Amino acid sequence: MPRLNPILFMLIGVVLFLVIAGCTSPPVMPAVPKVTIMEPANGATLSSGAVVVTIQVQNFSIVDKEGQASVPGEGHVHYYLDVSPIPIDPTKPALPADIDAIWAHVAAPSYTFTNVTPGMHTLSVQLVNNDHTPVIPLATSMVSVVIPAPTITIPTPTTITPTPTTMPPGQTIPLSLVAKNNAFNISTITVPAGAAVVMTFDNQDRFPHNVALYTDSTARTTIYKGEIITGPKVITYTFNAPSQPGTYFFRCDVHPSTMTGSFVVT
Repeated sequence: MPRLNPILFMLIGVVLFLVIAGCTSPPVMPAVPKVTIMEPANGATLSSGAVVVTIQVQNFSIVDKEGQASVPGEGHVHYYLDVSPIPIDPTKPALPADIDAIWAHVAAPSYTFTNVTPGMHTLSVQLVNNDHTPVIPLATSMVSVVIPAPTITIPTPTTITPTPTTMPPGQTIPLSLVAKNNAFNISTITVPAGAAVVMTFDNQDRFPHNVALYTDSTARTTIYKGEIITGPKVITYTFNAPSQPGTYFFRCDVHPSTMTGSFVVT
């Protein structure tokens, strides 16, 4: 039997290697979600205190499923104003540590911060899962803007600090308020003027809520701001009702447009 030429043998081996290599596809890597602030531009000088933040996302679907189970590649957006650092713990909802922080979570590619004071501000956005935890790898974007001082005098917003509960016996008013399915169970609360309010707040959702009381729906003047809690959890808020009869405004600061009500003082 004739011996196979060594050179021919090597050529056959090379051809087989190239054929096998050509039939093997490289592994497909999953697309990484990204977010970019399109407006305003970094370093922009804005003309008013209404700041519209517009974003562009890639490899990510913005859906209105807040509080539901996480699904890769979908979720909503957290918008932050002057929050540093932004929360990035992948095991916890991306909520600012400061309960007075200005932020919002919406299923939309834009959000408007209103009544932003003159000065330099930092705008940040973050893609998060349905359960509010950060998307991993992190998908964030940040810009700095300047709002010039106005030419007219604008009254500085004031905060009414609740006084300690010192009402006489019989004037303490117990209240119960429930948050479920992103809504309060009641829309109107009525109490006597100056009463000591002891509110049991039951957050039955799996995402954060609180109860805050303001003079009116603009939420510029705070009467009482309750701690934000992530449910299911129960907390007790204690504060004094305003001494002046009238209709005031309460809301969840995390969901300021959907969880609201009237606080009537008689």
